[in-house]
Amino acid sequence: MAVGEHLSVDSVDPGLMRALARHLEHLVSHPEGGELYQLIEDAVLYCRENNYVNGTCVTHLHNQLLAYTRDHHHPAPMRLRARLIQQHLALYLAKPGHGAAINTAEPVPAPAGPVPNVAVKAKPKPGPFQNAETTPTEQPIAMESSGTPESKPAPAIAPETASSGGPEGKENLNDLRRMLGKGMDELLHEREALARQLSDATSYLKMIEAEREQLREELNKARKRARAGDKPAKRALGLPKRDVLLRQIEAEVERVRRHGEPLALALIDVKNLGSLIEEHGQEAANAVLNQYTSEVLGRFRSYDLVARYNKNEFAVLLPNTGKDNALRALEKVRKRAKESHFSLKGKNYPLPGFGGVLTFYSPGEAPHQMLRRADEALINLKLRGQRELVVL
Repeated sequence: MAVGEHLSVDSVDPGLMRALARHLEHLVSHPEGGELYQLIEDAVLYCRENNYVNGTCVTHLHNQLLAYTRDHHHPAPMRLRARLIQQHLALYLAKPGHGAAINTAEPVPAPAGPVPNVAVKAKPKPGPFQNAETTPTEQPIAMESSGTPESKPAPAIAPETASSGGPEGKENLNDLRRMLGKGMDELLHEREALARQLSDATSYLKMIEAEREQLREELNKARKRARAGDKPAKRALGLPKRDVLLRQIEAEVERVRRHGEPLALALIDVKNLGSLIEEHGQEAANAVLNQYTSEVLGRFRSYDLVARYNKNEFAVLLPNTGKDNALRALEKVRKRAKESHFSLKGKNYPLPGFGGVLTFYSPGEAPHQMLRRADEALINLKLRGQRELVVL
């Protein structure tokens, strides 16, 4: 349906119809404008079906909009838009307080003596928005003694303007101010939400850029070593080390302080590596740790940071993750470890499980304090001989 298709009402001023069509175009493009758009379309269609013309149609639409603006369940910007449309309609409404026109069909007796200079009321012709059957205004006509009438029409006054000095006018003004204030508040909230999203995106891009720069530096070092004929330095099982983990914790803590999102940190300790070394040698421990790196720890999300923490330990940083989600993630990894095997000298052995600690950032603490708190808890667990996962 084209915008304003039902706005063709007989004997209604084209200028008003064009103004309504402009408002309807704005409502079509606004995400909250559908209800007000339909109200106007239905009101004008109702006028057509009931043969409402002129002031009767305008009054009907004005009343519908008035009821809409007084319902505070509607969005404030749309109620403000309805008030603006009412202002357009008010120019075509009848002035309040006037009675019916004088019936000129009956003769009026002429006064005796000379005609004084007095004002009498005459029935005006219907205007473009006045119903001929119910003429809402009466205008005084001054009768000069010479018999030549001089018409002095009174300007049309909107009901809101005419009663602006009374309680109803003040209430309308206060209502308009409240709608303006609420509309501004909603715009400010939307702006703040967009600013937060932009800040998050900027922080994420900075983190990606930092990792990219680090990889570029490592690639340049590897190229230099290759040109010099040096053997490449070993990276701990292909995972970042503790210094990278601490820098990432600092970045995530800064984001938590701005937006209040949860941050989880898990320290994982692989079980029984000492026994494997005693039975099969260091080669068995290396095979277990490589299996964890290549198969088990890959179950974490792509944006979770997995790092080598100590000789037999791993650290996992889980941004924007609460207790329940962190436990579910660790349970998936634990299940994967139970289902996995490692190969040693042509034989397969069950992969050892793991224990450790799961902790969360506490407001106000420094990033290194979060890591130290988790580290001390893991040491205490080992001293007591515990190998299960403990939540701090």
